[in-house]
This record gives sequence, structure tokens and C-alpha cells, in this order.
Amino acid sequence: DARVITPALPPSAPSYPKKWLEIAIALGLGLFVGVGGALAKEKLTVGFVTTLQVEKLIGLPLLASVASMGSSDLMVNGKAIQLPYVPAARPLSRYSEAMRRLRSGIMMTDVDDPPKVIQLTSAVPGEGKTTIALSLAVSTATSGLKVLFIDADLRHPSASRFLGVLTQPGLVDVLVGNVSAQNAIKRREDSTLWVLSAGRKTQNPADVLVSERMKSLIATCKPLFDMIIIDSPPVGPVNDAVIISELVDKVICVVRWGATPRELVRQ
Repeated sequence: DARVITPALPPSAPSYPKKWLEIAIALGLGLFVGVGGALAKEKLTVGFVTTLQVEKLIGLPLLASVASMGSSDLMVNGKAIQLPYVPAARPLSRYSEAMRRLRSGIMMTDVDDPPKVIQLTSAVPGEGKTTIALSLAVSTATSGLKVLFIDADLRHPSASRFLGVLTQPGLVDVLVGNVSAQNAIKRREDSTLWVLSAGRKTQNPADVLVSERMKSLIATCKPLFDMIIIDSPPVGPVNDAVIISELVDKVICVVRWGATPRELVRQ
């Protein structure tokens, strides 16, 4: 009771799904989500991620970018060295080049009258300003210049601890009159640096730093050294760095890449 009018043949192409239409839709959605996600990530990232971002928001030049250093970058003849000594031990490394670029950037800020007294600070603790300060001092001393490193972070003298001079008379002792600057400043044979440690603990760091003796100390040391590098506390939590900034030629602010809030650095 049946007739075959048209034989049932397999189709030459699927009727569903419509491949090219779905590919186009998926491409459009993927592009939208990708661009939207990138913009959202940029907005949610609190730190600086590009050089242009730094200079545009703050209005100051970025003197140098220092890359992260792995354990293999700190090996010399099979022995690990501490990061601040890399410019002396490995002068051709990328870290040493970054320190030379930083030093050149500082000098180029005033070609006619190159700055001699340099202060390093940061917005918040933990950004590496002491490491950069020590590295810059070692790099400058390695180039043949006479460099004085002053640990003015009287609250957390990590540089003095690193150099092994934490218990020696230092800046506080000079400023309160217990010892002369000539006796407190020591030359380190291992890094060709002259060092003035933080000295003994004080309950009033800001009052000590704002004294006339501090001004006299800088004025006395300035003609005796090619460069004076001062490691100061972060400018955010305490006022010490602001006080020291009145005594120096240039202030270098160290910022941790992609971490320190931009508005905090700007302030």
C-alpha cells in the first residue's frame, strides 16, 4: 500500500548546527569578553604596570626599571652573593646595568650642576628602597667615585643590619654629640664604601633629624665625597623622609611594580 516517491538519501551537509554562524557568534563573544576582561583587570590593578602610566600619573620621569632577580642571577663562581653586591661582582649583569642607568638618570636631572646628596625613600615599607640604595652606592663606588652611605632610617635600620654595623656608633650618636662624624664614618674594604650607620636607638627620630647638627653634618660631608646616598624611612607612615628631603639635592622614590597603589605613590 505504499509507493516510493523520492528515495531517502543521506544529506551532503548537516542542516544543524550552522557552523559558520556559530563560529562568528563565538568569535564576537570571545572578543567582547577578552577585551572587557583586560579592561577590568587594568582597572582593578592598583599598581603601575607601564612606564607611561608612571610618568603620566605622577608627572615625573621613570629613571630606571629593575627586573626581578632569580637565584641563578646571584651566583658567581658557584657561590651565591647578596643582591647589593651584584654591581661589583657582576658588572655586566642586567641588575648592574639598571643601577648604572639609575645613576645616569640622576646625573642627567641637572647636567650643569649634578646632584651629590641623594635620598632614597618609598611610599610604604617593603618596596626595596634599602636594597636599591645600597646597590646604587656600591655601583657608584665601583665606578671609582668616593661614596658615603648614610643609614637615616632610624626606626628600622635594615641597612646597618645588612652591613653588620648595627651596634657601632652612627648617625644618632653624631647628632646628639656623643661621637664625632670623623670617628663614626667607617670605610668598608669589601665594597669601597664609606658608611655612617644609624647608631643607637632614639625615641624621637624626627627631632634628631631636624636638628642643626644634621644640616651641619651634610654640609661638612658634601665637599669630601663625590656622592652621598641617604637611606630614609618610607614617606607614608612617618615624617622623617620629608625632613631629610630638605637637606638633599634629589629624592628618588622606589616603587614596587604592579603592587603599590598608584594613588598612594602619587600622594
